[in-house]
Amino acid sequence: MSNLTQRVLTAVVGVPLLYFIFYLGGIPFLIFILLVILFGNIELFKLLEAKGIQTERELGIAFSLALGIAAYFGYFYFAVVFSFAVIIIFLLALRRQDLSNAIIALSTGLFAIIYIGWFLSHAILLRNIDHNSNLKTYVETVQGHSDIGFFYIFLVVSCTFLNDTGAYFIGRWKGKRKLIPHVSPGKTLEGTIGGIISSAIAAIVGNLIFKSPIEYHWVVLFGLVIGIVAVLGDLTESLIKRSAEAKDSGGILPGHGGILDRFDSLIFTFPVSYYMVLLYYWLHGVLVNL
Repeated sequence: MSNLTQRVLTAVVGVPLLYFIFYLGGIPFLIFILLVILFGNIELFKLLEAKGIQTERELGIAFSLALGIAAYFGYFYFAVVFSFAVIIIFLLALRRQDLSNAIIALSTGLFAIIYIGWFLSHAILLRNIDHNSNLKTYVETVQGHSDIGFFYIFLVVSCTFLNDTGAYFIGRWKGKRKLIPHVSPGKTLEGTIGGIISSAIAAIVGNLIFKSPIEYHWVVLFGLVIGIVAVLGDLTESLIKRSAEAKDSGGILPGHGGILDRFDSLIFTFPVSYYMVLLYYWLHGVLVNL
């Protein structure tokens, strides 16, 4: 079975399931993101340890999961847990007898917490964004929407996945100039541009499906920014794999590799989109209490 066939079959099964989880929100969505954080951390630490790097695996995983849970209760708790996680990691480092690799161990622990835990937990913040009373009132009275968190999750994931799909097919069709060959040999400039345009188109279509809750120029901007950031997320994971001399981060998803291979772009697009949404409402006069 070819890699493309595996990718299509995985998508046929996975996309409806993801849509259902996104629609439900709440605890099911929280559990889903926590599982992504868990397996993403496991894959990341395997890549790091394959290079002989001493890691704080247990701490990294524990605090990353704690960030996801804290995000469910709101940004204040999210920020508090992150601050304490950083302090605790530094405190625990003081007990080490062998200090020769202390900096590396600290760095890998913090890297996992930020790259996986902090970034991915923004998906939970985004899904629950209308829990804020001021924003909820604006969304219902002005935008005419009852569940804007579902809309934004749908928008971000659609733009990110369509960016990847558009880049893949346009790159195969017209790709000639390599983007950053020493990091991602298969990624071309033409494919990258095609992916970003595909992301903008996905944003427009998604907005229309949800009866256009945000203005046309804003939705195009959302799509373009998500497309650009998605490329950065993809390149970052490629950089990590290149450094670890690994082709894939794992093999849990047929045709896609591991969790990091599939969610690499979303790791970046979730936090950027969350803050873009906050900026959007702030510019529309809505004070969102964090």
